[in-house]
Amino acid sequence: TPEPSQEQGDVEMDEQPAAAPTAPAQPSDAPREKISKEKLEAFRKFILDIFSDGHNIEQVPLDRILEEVNAAGSRPDPFDEEEVMECIDEMMQDNQVYLDTVTRALFLI
Repeated sequence: TPEPSQEQGDVEMDEQPAAAPTAPAQPSDAPREKISKEKLEAFRKFILDIFSDGHNIEQVPLDRILEEVNAAGSRPDPFDEEEVMECIDEMMQDNQVYLDTVTRALFLI
């Protein structure tokens, strides 16, 4: 049997593994430092403002929340993604919001 020639198409395969896709942000049961009450209340107000400013919108994409939560630049201690997810966890436990992890949309309850 003839051995395959390297000249077939002269295509070289990139030997580096493809980057693993990042998992979508979602509420976690992992223990971590509790977010401050002041920061949680600021986040709650931000979420209520987004829904009320949207005039009867039913859902807000998580990516929009992550982009806009610090957009005003008025906070000396901006939210990171982990803190946003912790706030959403707290609000879900209080039955205030629901996060659909498939569509990454936040719903006001």
